[in-house]
Amino acid sequence: MPNTSLDGQAPQYLDIDKALEQIGDVPALHDMLDMLQTSLTRDIPEIERFLSADQVPQANRVLHALKGFIPIFCTDDLSSHVAAVEVLSKIGTAQEVSAAYRLLRPKLEKLQIEIDANIDG
Repeated sequence: MPNTSLDGQAPQYLDIDKALEQIGDVPALHDMLDMLQTSLTRDIPEIERFLSADQVPQANRVLHALKGFIPIFCTDDLSSHVAAVEVLSKIGTAQEVSAAYRLLRPKLEKLQIEIDANIDG
């Protein structure tokens, strides 16, 4: 499984080499990427829904789970960004967390594209 997407470019957020080092083998990595994609598909809009309803504790619960597994698969930059938004969701207002999440969400959506390229590629 190369560390490039279908367009031949290195992924910006997905770190296949890092993930493979932690997971151990390509078939297990493929299965875990499928699980990550499923989680992101569910969690990205769910966080948005919680924040739109001013339900920051519920958004924090989902962000906390993301913070736990993103470092296995992703660059340090994305991992740090997820962690920062998760911490803010513990102490910030719904408006502050929503503003921070608006900057994070496009990165998570790009990660989904990169996962698709590496699962299908």
